[in-house]
Amino acid sequence: PTLKSFHILHTEAAFGWGGQEIRVFQETKSLVERGHRVSVVCQPESPLEKHCGSFFNSRFSFRPIKMDRAFNLKALKKLYQFINEISPDIVHTHSSVDSRTAGIAARIAGIKVVRSRHISIPISKSKLTWWQYMKLADRVITSGRDIRNTMIKNNKMLAEKIVSAPAGVDTQIFSIDRELNDIRPKYKLDATHFVVGIVSVLRSWKGHKYLIEAIKMASKVIPNIRLIVVGSGPQKKNIEQLIKTLDLVNHVILAGYQHDPAFFYKAMDVMVLPSYAGEATSQVLPQAMLMGKPVISTDTGGLSEVVIHNKTGLIVPTKNSLEIFNAIKILFDDDSLRNRLAEEGRVHALKNFTFEKMIETTEHVYLDLMRS
Repeated sequence: PTLKSFHILHTEAAFGWGGQEIRVFQETKSLVERGHRVSVVCQPESPLEKHCGSFFNSRFSFRPIKMDRAFNLKALKKLYQFINEISPDIVHTHSSVDSRTAGIAARIAGIKVVRSRHISIPISKSKLTWWQYMKLADRVITSGRDIRNTMIKNNKMLAEKIVSAPAGVDTQIFSIDRELNDIRPKYKLDATHFVVGIVSVLRSWKGHKYLIEAIKMASKVIPNIRLIVVGSGPQKKNIEQLIKTLDLVNHVILAGYQHDPAFFYKAMDVMVLPSYAGEATSQVLPQAMLMGKPVISTDTGGLSEVVIHNKTGLIVPTKNSLEIFNAIKILFDDDSLRNRLAEEGRVHALKNFTFEKMIETTEHVYLDLMRS
């Protein structure tokens, strides 16, 4: 096989529509555009199934298969049958459930396996987990250097089998040169407002609570501060209640899920991601950077690979509303610092976190495996 001819089967058991699932779908479309064949196995009635159903291409196919636990013999049989039906060159797994089920099915079928590790939460040190990553999979692709280093150091996994490929950003969609309508008037924002934003699935560990508390502090010294929250998720009701409790209804805009968040980045003065768990390198931070926006984040997981303190953004401690407020106030007071961080952040993102670089790294993992 060459870079022009391989067939990849992606499997994804997750039901959400966050960075991991979006990355699977984006990789699928990009590989097809590059001339490869791609198939996807996903959960029935998941957002990924919906997106696959709207993607039509002669080199693409998908199959919904219920994957509800690690060793489901029914799912294993269906995956094995589908693998034999389509004969992929590589099976690329993504979540723990499908990595076990599809990994075993691929092994029985004699197909090589790539496993992705998208999140930074600690991995079990059990022998079974080591076997799943190091024996059931032929290669592991991590969403960033930090995850790779942790797996090698803490889990004694083999460095030669693990490759870092941080989540990449589409430089055409997220570009300071892209012509975008101004959404500020729609949300009753004008040039006098200082707009802080967060783009994220509404999950507890994304830290919305601490950002909203920081906005409460900021509202006392920056009356025209506004927070735009872009995203949907399980914490929506809790976030709405917190906004009411803190009397911030006039200061916080809940914009919901947005198919194209570039419009919202353009409206922001500062982008904040105060996560305290689970993060790899993030997709939203490089997106904001490529849009020329200064960023504030924690150093959770692989975020410090993206945000270098006082160079490509500001780093704050986790779960610390006061420090988030202080960072916002520093950037509000200092135009030149905002501009410097925005420019250095953009250069950093263009060098390290583009979709093109991510796909090329992934392609070469596939090719190396097929040649070996």
